[in-house]
Amino acid sequence: MVAKHTHTQLAHAEIIHLQHNLYLLKFEDDYEVELEDAIEIDQAFIKITNNQPFCVVVDARNRYSSISNDARDFFANDPEILPIRKKIAIVVNHMPTRMIANFFVKFNRPKTPTKVFNDYNKAIDWLSDN
Repeated sequence: MVAKHTHTQLAHAEIIHLQHNLYLLKFEDDYEVELEDAIEIDQAFIKITNNQPFCVVVDARNRYSSISNDARDFFANDPEILPIRKKIAIVVNHMPTRMIANFFVKFNRPKTPTKVFNDYNKAIDWLSDN
């Protein structure tokens, strides 16, 4: 039996359930992610996963979005999501997004293990290696 991917559309992002405990997050293109968006996304993950452990791949390829300081800080430290979010992989393919992703990892220091990738499949492999 082939599992159907469930899709959750949020105000400025979408979450797609890929398999077991693995989810894909895509932000709206050409948009600055704000604190309200970050809260909505984390609350959606808590609901979708039924508060069970999960990993997320953020597909930021061909996206020209940015993220506010408050939103970055919230994603890094949200105490409600930390017990269940096991890993974050951010996939990028151009320099501006790579700089934002690296800044998030180095300066916001997310409490969830987080890596930046150029290759989507390598990101999925890393997330699947629990």
